[in-house]
Amino acid sequence: MTVRNLLCMILLLSSAAARAQDSSFKAKHAAILFPYPMYAEKWRSSIGFTFFTTPEDITEEVRIRVPCGDYHVMRRINDHFSIDGRLMFQVVQNHLSAGIRWGMPLGRNVYFNLGNDIGFWFGYLKVGGFDSKASGWLNYPNMSVGYKTNKNLLITFKAQASVNLSYKSENGESKFSSNKSYYNGETFTIALEQPFYNKKHLTLALSAINNYFYWQTWALFYKTDRKIFYPQITVGFIL
Repeated sequence: MTVRNLLCMILLLSSAAARAQDSSFKAKHAAILFPYPMYAEKWRSSIGFTFFTTPEDITEEVRIRVPCGDYHVMRRINDHFSIDGRLMFQVVQNHLSAGIRWGMPLGRNVYFNLGNDIGFWFGYLKVGGFDSKASGWLNYPNMSVGYKTNKNLLITFKAQASVNLSYKSENGESKFSSNKSYYNGETFTIALEQPFYNKKHLTLALSAINNYFYWQTWALFYKTDRKIFYPQITVGFIL
């Protein structure tokens, strides 16, 4: 038996083992952030909201505490690849992103994926008689590690970088635009997902956002000279 044939056999056996060990898991659990391959489903989605606040030392009396709607959808490509789309919406600003995920089991209870998203945000606001509006593009490389407990609880740790690709804004006759790319910051998320009610599943996540610019603060400022920490809570109901 050649080395090539031996490697092929090992890969086939590993794939079969991964499918076998997942067979009891995929039928019972639905998750939107947990890095579990979509073996049985073609589509998965969730609806919920995110909630964050701006730091008082930066924005002073102007504190943003308005929840942001959050719709998340996934489309299976094959056993390891999926497409990930997300819409975050408010009256003042909105954010749309899409990307691809590659995932695989690392063991019976541990899962891993890598991804990359492109995001577009836009906002409109009337202030002092002027129609303010802005938009921009962002890139989000990311990776996730998940652990499946024996108590129907899925625990995910996600690390995501942010790269600003472009920004433009208008306020009356004043216009500003920049196509200069720069590293914007990072976000670390810990998420819990578990059965909730009537075969539905719930996502609860806490994110630590550490950015020079965050799209929900475009009406207050474009970019600061230091990274700003934004805590964010996400609640989602998997459909």
